[in-house]
Amino acid sequence: MERVGQQQQCVKRREDSTAVMDYDDDERQQPMPWPTKRPCSRATIQVQVQRPLHQQNDDCNNSTVDAIRGYCRKRNMPLDVYRPVMHQDADRCGGSKFRLTDLISELHRVFAEDRVNVEYVQYLMESYRSDPAEWLKYAKFNKFRYTRNLVDAGNGKFNLMVLCWGEGDGSSIHNHPESDCIMKILAGQLTEVRFAWPETSTANDDENEEDDRQLQPMCEIGRTILETDGVCHINDSMGLHRVENASHTDKAVSLHLYCPPFEECSTFNQHTGHKTTAKSTFWSIYGEKVSKKRAEEQVPADDN
Repeated sequence: MERVGQQQQCVKRREDSTAVMDYDDDERQQPMPWPTKRPCSRATIQVQVQRPLHQQNDDCNNSTVDAIRGYCRKRNMPLDVYRPVMHQDADRCGGSKFRLTDLISELHRVFAEDRVNVEYVQYLMESYRSDPAEWLKYAKFNKFRYTRNLVDAGNGKFNLMVLCWGEGDGSSIHNHPESDCIMKILAGQLTEVRFAWPETSTANDDENEEDDRQLQPMCEIGRTILETDGVCHINDSMGLHRVENASHTDKAVSLHLYCPPFEECSTFNQHTGHKTTAKSTFWSIYGEKVSKKRAEEQVPADDN
């Protein structure tokens, strides 16, 4: 993935997930707390730690795309691929807006190229304003664990999915192997805790090296609260992270894009740095619940 200049500091952050347990009989059936229709008004958007691009003015959006085009021009990448999306602060009742279907269509168009600028992909994720009417059919919860629900497979070049977090749910500390993860909060609030990679032991005794390394606690390097419509980006060069819903009264939903997709990742024990391989599975695909056969798969314990 190509990037514009030096990676911007990520003020709001995100998450991935690992294997998901299946408990069909215990799936949550209660109504979701988010309305499926927006009021016919131009309500003020909730204040964020850092405003997403779609809350800023058109000149800022154009400047972002111009910077991406300039970067691509220097590297002989196609310029016409990157363009500003329609401004979605238009009247919600009658005006055009950038919908979830528009986001998916634009992602397919961009990823049809051999090289893709990850900053533009983040810009697209920021340009989408969360609308429960568009993603509620993918929001499937389980009372034992957060769920990963596939929205679009991206022709093998990316995965777009909705993650659903019950009260108090959280992921293990994990990486994103050779992949960029861009995360957007659709509803509720999530906390992202970022960690440095575990330090490698300098012991000379090869037989005890692994045990020595496991005794070194992982170093927390950042903690951020993500509000609805906040977007952030992480890859393995930026560290590891854990995502959790700290609320014990409210659920949360997030939209995740992984490019390229991956089928397994590494999870880490916060106290020892011990690494375990975990498969990345889906609770539902295209809105349909998957089979129950994964219920017996081993799911690593979260390091909360």
